[in-house]
Amino acid sequence: MDLLKYFKKSNNAVKSAVNSITSVDSFRELKDFFTWGNNGKNIKSFLNSYANNPLVYMVVNKISQTTAAMPRIVIDSKGNEVNESKLKELIENPNSEQSQIEFNEEVNESLLLAGNSYIYFKSDLEIDALRDTMHVLKPDRVEPKFDKFGILIQYDYTDEFGRLKYYPAADVLHIKTSNIVKEDRYKYSTGLSPLDAGWIIIQSSDEKFTAEASIFKNRGIIGVLTSAGDTPMLPEEREQLQKEYDDEMGGATKFNKVKISTTELKYLQTGMTPTDLKLLDGIVSSLRLICGLFGMPSVLFNDTANSSFNNYSTAVGVSYSDVYVPLARKIDDKLSRFLSDKYEVEEYIVVDSTKVDGIKASTNSVAQALGDLSPLLANKIVDNMTPNEVREVVGLIGKDGGDEIPTTQAAQPNVSVTV
Repeated sequence: MDLLKYFKKSNNAVKSAVNSITSVDSFRELKDFFTWGNNGKNIKSFLNSYANNPLVYMVVNKISQTTAAMPRIVIDSKGNEVNESKLKELIENPNSEQSQIEFNEEVNESLLLAGNSYIYFKSDLEIDALRDTMHVLKPDRVEPKFDKFGILIQYDYTDEFGRLKYYPAADVLHIKTSNIVKEDRYKYSTGLSPLDAGWIIIQSSDEKFTAEASIFKNRGIIGVLTSAGDTPMLPEEREQLQKEYDDEMGGATKFNKVKISTTELKYLQTGMTPTDLKLLDGIVSSLRLICGLFGMPSVLFNDTANSSFNNYSTAVGVSYSDVYVPLARKIDDKLSRFLSDKYEVEEYIVVDSTKVDGIKASTNSVAQALGDLSPLLANKIVDNMTPNEVREVVGLIGKDGGDEIPTTQAAQPNVSVTV
């Protein structure tokens, strides 16, 4: 009887190990699934590229800082600004170690580099919490955990000291990029990092920077003067000639010059070859490709070949309309929904466009273009714009529901539109 119970117990244990998502094999599979990109690159390599590749740092840092620095306000469901609320207080002071801008910047960096950003909400109901706080978790240290039915129940997080912490799934906000490439296994998927798709460009630019450093490190003397005759110079004569040469040719004012001597000499150039120069030109090509990965105009990163006053100004407007504002809206929308659910309110975090020069510049150009048209044509265009589009042109914050109905429909029965 005891033996029968033993076999039943053993059989159940085997079934449990097979069905449980936390078995050893499943754990390894999940770890690979969540910490590795689609092309077999660990997320850590994406984060390391931010520290090691100057092109990646320039582009991601500019997007992260500019987007994080755009001022935010909190509005209610009617579009009115909320001056006092727990949600507003939390986003303005997320934790004791970070300001609002520093917190937002870290969220942006995680999303841009890894395709995933995890925010842990710590309630003041917890024993060691004095108030509600938010903390950004490093994406390479996060491991989602599931029950045997494939339902996400918690996130395991290994901190910088190697300590394992357990966060309930309801207290972690996961913001991710779209990822149609990776399978949505276990009803949960991770975002696709732009660096995953462009990893070959990152590797290529790394090699170019290494080659550039080697060229300059080993460049040394740029030329050699040697006697063209059959009689070699004595050491004293060579030293005297060297001293005179250094005195007359040394210094920034003599840059790129060659002294003409009355002595019969010949010159051997030892500078960079055309092939070396072509190699360095390839770095600019990598810059443009990396900018393309993130939708940024390369003109903003000292790409002088593509820059002029006019297209630089246009590039600034494009960076706001195509990169900064969409990134801010994506994160603000997800965070608004998460915190509104926590506090059981209908409040939304939005960018205060009236205080962002880049947004005002683009809207002012639209207003100027409308002003250059005939009043009849301008009115027809405005009539087909939504109230929020009109408000944006004149530099005002959009209102809830203002993106749906064109202003021309305001005159129709039972339709009320407020600009």
